[in-house]
Amino acid sequence: MPPSFWARALLALAFWSGLGLLFSTQLYFLSPEGSWAAAMKTAMPRWYAWGLLTPLLIAADRRLLRRRSLRLRLALHLPLGLLFALAVETLRYGAEAAFTGGNPEPAFAFFLRGAYWDILIYGLIVGLYIAWDLAAEAQRRQLREAQLESHLAEAHLRTLRAQLRPHFLFNALNTISAYTETDPRVARRMMAHLGALLRASLDHADGHEVPLERELTLLDDYLAIEMLRFEGRLTVDICVPDSVRDALVPVFLLQPLVENAIGHGINAQMRGGHVRIQAHRDDGRLLLTVEDSGVGLPAGWRLDDHGGVGLMNTTQRLEELYGADHDFQIEGAPGDGVRVQVALPYRAGDGAAPRSPRSSATRPSHDRSTP
Repeated sequence: MPPSFWARALLALAFWSGLGLLFSTQLYFLSPEGSWAAAMKTAMPRWYAWGLLTPLLIAADRRLLRRRSLRLRLALHLPLGLLFALAVETLRYGAEAAFTGGNPEPAFAFFLRGAYWDILIYGLIVGLYIAWDLAAEAQRRQLREAQLESHLAEAHLRTLRAQLRPHFLFNALNTISAYTETDPRVARRMMAHLGALLRASLDHADGHEVPLERELTLLDDYLAIEMLRFEGRLTVDICVPDSVRDALVPVFLLQPLVENAIGHGINAQMRGGHVRIQAHRDDGRLLLTVEDSGVGLPAGWRLDDHGGVGLMNTTQRLEELYGADHDFQIEGAPGDGVRVQVALPYRAGDGAAPRSPRSSATRPSHDRSTP
């Protein structure tokens, strides 16, 4: 065992011994005819029992209850409190029987007399631990926020590089130039989409997350440009129920995933292809999926070795924002397209953009060649 373990163990022993001695003093003064040894035999077993069971109490909270809401977390501690009080009284009953050489009194009376006091002790321990745990979590969250803020400028530049790479800007401007003489109206609309996308990149420079509704609005501008460039060879379906549109997602999460699907999956096929974007809620998590009908992943492809700037930037941002509380998966095979799925904690945003009335539960399809 490391020295820190023994130091903590000795500190805990001193703490529970101190409580036992404190209450032994109370019993001694309340019973002048009794002895100091008798007072200690009565008081010490209870506090040593709690000293033994408190690590189990904390472990049970961390493993079973910590991820639940505070209200449910406290409610589930009620039956646990009864079990721990019963365990403490069992240990006390055994200790007192050992000290007296037999059963001190009927078990039911003994348990009933001490259980209420132990339930109060359990509540005090749980209350102090949860308060400390919430304060520690708030401190960790502040530290993560500070780290995110320190990397914000660099992360934003990497995001822009992944989303608006020079070749994308060149292709967009080249397409606009081609339409300037043949169809000025389409050229103007494409310039408007490009300007909106660039403006959105600057508007969200100071934030980490946006409602999914806003993320889809940003994606519309990018898709309008790409579908003009593909001249009808690209179709896109966006199927997102209104019930999850207020969920918070990292800003510019979908655009690099869709760009990767188009650039590496669809662009490699002369016939074009199809991209499908979905989102739904599953057991407290938001699941986002981007699928394409492109050329798939080559044999031996690995994200760490072959992932481009956009994918690596996305995985790094997810790691910084959510730590282990997220999942990022890429599946595909040569000729079968690629499927990317991102699982995030579901948290509703307070400032979701206003939504226009819709007659269906999913976003209208982008199966079109012009915006």
